[in-house]
Amino acid sequence: MPWLLALWVLATATAAPPPHDASATNGYPWRPFESVRRPPVPASEIAGFVPRGPIDRFLSEGWQAHGLAPRPEASREVLLRRLFVDLVGLNPTPAEQAAFMSDTGADAYERWVDRLLDDPRHAERWARHWMDVWRYSDWAGWADGNQIRDSQPHIWRWRDWIVDSLAADKPYDRMVVEMLAADEAMPGDAAALRATGFLARNYKMLSREQWLEDTLKHTSQAFMGVTLGCAKCHDHPVDGIAQREYYAMRAVFEPHQVRLDRVPGQLDTAKDGLARVYDATNAPTWLFVRGDERHPLTNEVVRPGVPGLLGGKLEVAEVRLPSDASRPDRREFVLRDLRAQGERAIAEARDGLAKAEQATNATPSRILEARSAIDAAEKRYAATLGVLSAEDALEGAAPANPAATNAVLLQRLVDVSEARLRRLRAENVLAIAKTNEAAAARKEFDASTKHLADTITVLAKPLDAAFLPRLAPTYPGTSTGRRLALARWMTRAEHPLTARVAANQVWLRHFGAGIVPTPSDFGRNGRPPSHGALLDWLAAEFMEPTIPDGHGESAKPWSFRHLHRLIVTSTAYRMASTPDDRDLAADPDNRFLWRANSRRMEAEAVRDNILFASGSLDPSRGGPEIDHRQAMTSRRRSLYLRNAAEKQPEFLQIFDGPAVTECYLRRPSVMPQQALALANSEMVSREADVLARRLAAEAAGNDGRFVELAFARVLGRRPTDAERAESVAYLGARPAGAESNARMAGNFVKVLFNHNDFVVVR
Repeated sequence: MPWLLALWVLATATAAPPPHDASATNGYPWRPFESVRRPPVPASEIAGFVPRGPIDRFLSEGWQAHGLAPRPEASREVLLRRLFVDLVGLNPTPAEQAAFMSDTGADAYERWVDRLLDDPRHAERWARHWMDVWRYSDWAGWADGNQIRDSQPHIWRWRDWIVDSLAADKPYDRMVVEMLAADEAMPGDAAALRATGFLARNYKMLSREQWLEDTLKHTSQAFMGVTLGCAKCHDHPVDGIAQREYYAMRAVFEPHQVRLDRVPGQLDTAKDGLARVYDATNAPTWLFVRGDERHPLTNEVVRPGVPGLLGGKLEVAEVRLPSDASRPDRREFVLRDLRAQGERAIAEARDGLAKAEQATNATPSRILEARSAIDAAEKRYAATLGVLSAEDALEGAAPANPAATNAVLLQRLVDVSEARLRRLRAENVLAIAKTNEAAAARKEFDASTKHLADTITVLAKPLDAAFLPRLAPTYPGTSTGRRLALARWMTRAEHPLTARVAANQVWLRHFGAGIVPTPSDFGRNGRPPSHGALLDWLAAEFMEPTIPDGHGESAKPWSFRHLHRLIVTSTAYRMASTPDDRDLAADPDNRFLWRANSRRMEAEAVRDNILFASGSLDPSRGGPEIDHRQAMTSRRRSLYLRNAAEKQPEFLQIFDGPAVTECYLRRPSVMPQQALALANSEMVSREADVLARRLAAEAAGNDGRFVELAFARVLGRRPTDAERAESVAYLGARPAGAESNARMAGNFVKVLFNHNDFVVVR
């Protein structure tokens, strides 16, 4: 067997990775594994089409080549709703619709774009998109949550980091560094450390091997569009990545582990904490024969590295960490919270004495017990301060010193005080014990009496320096620097894929399809791009902007807002979605984007817009995840509902909500359950009635006005003449009586929630 393994290793080590053949798309040589080069912008012109920038010129080149005619601009109300749903995930209000329709300025549309990009809701809308790409998952477990199976508790802090980063338009290259290595790049920045939830999310209690496999697979697919996981068992079959290079990438992540740090105001990490990663040990990485972890080749340690196909090299340097990172419970806020905890305990004990003294059934023994509780709390507090003082004194000093000796004495006094309190409580219980409880009460009284005597005996013994230390975790004072090196390699300007993949993800969510239709696979197993030159230009512009932002100033490198603005202000984005028979026959899938794509709103947008239309949506931002079972009653945005394995909101799943394991691309379905959910769900019925009451009060008995307001709130548009006439006729036929009026008005609003134009963005 050993000689077979040796032959196999020799064969795989000497086999040359297959070359990657470039694909020509739309006349452009597509070379995704070569560094991005900004292609020249075409000078093509199409009669009647006014290009507003490079995006339009790249697309028009394809229209000319395939004999396609671009559609005219969409109507203003259709365009406004498209823009609102795309950028903030919510319909424009009737007031916003009226303001836009009356704004005749030449730059009216651009000003509304800038307004929405600055809107705090934009960050929440796009956070959910990136949570798909980065596989956000709340923790999953069993046994009443006492055993964590996947992800980590309090991972919601990573979700809030995503929202905060997008709200600040944090450069994407910085976001990548923080997600992969904030603990190495900025170890003292708690706000940045939240980002490493990207890695902590991969935690698997039952399999470290699966944990690391998921980390490699999804780091490479999410950021680089490379199916690195295909090289675990053998050389990649098509993309020129050797099996050894897979394990070199694994070596980057081999040392990392997850931990829960305390956060200000909460000492109990079960209740709140910061889920983050750190390098625990410099663990070795071995190549597994055929990817089988049972057969590691332990004769050689695989060094950290990156696929040669993507150029560059890993420049690793060990990172020395500040003491706060290696000894987090010595941070000032933790010490402050410990002191505050002791002070609260004393205050609560004193409140207990006051209540005991004021009680109608107060007895001397109960009052004595309450006084003893104060004494115990005070001594615990004094001992805590003594231990903290000893820790300070022991920094680099010998164990035997006055502070340590004092801490021992204080801890012994605590033992005596708590033993005395235990005996008093046992004595009081015994005094009122019923016959069937007397034996147990006597047993506890005798045990507490002996315990008190024993602790008094210990108190009299000579003191030494062996005080009981806090149960405070300690971690290595250095980190390997491997993940930081990877992040820097990945975000260098010469990396061929990082900017391309990010730009493609943004494009996908604005147009309904990516320029590369397989957003997590830019290799030969994926589908070629429809407009390779355009994607290269977007990637180059993303990294090094040449077009000013909306205020005439230089755009920031790696700015998502710059990408959004380029896309949504293009003429191509503003086109109508209505088809043309000739072009439809020539390009039925709209591959060359001669019209806008009609798209079903994502599950979260469907739910959020139901609540928003009725005025019930709670705009509060951030915080712990909301129980998924409250999806029908909570008013918060769907972004904040728990999403984990076996813990997903049913309403969102009916509308093709995000998969927990992998969600690079959502695939909308059409199912009867969707119509049933909109027609019969508790939430839709409730919010329809709420909205109907609001509109009835505003319309003041005018059915025509009620219909106008309802269409504006729910569908984001005015009714057609036929719709208005039918709607007014329906409402006018209702029986007399307030109850009938309310019921029919609510039913009318519910019909609009079931309208195709509510769930579809045109």
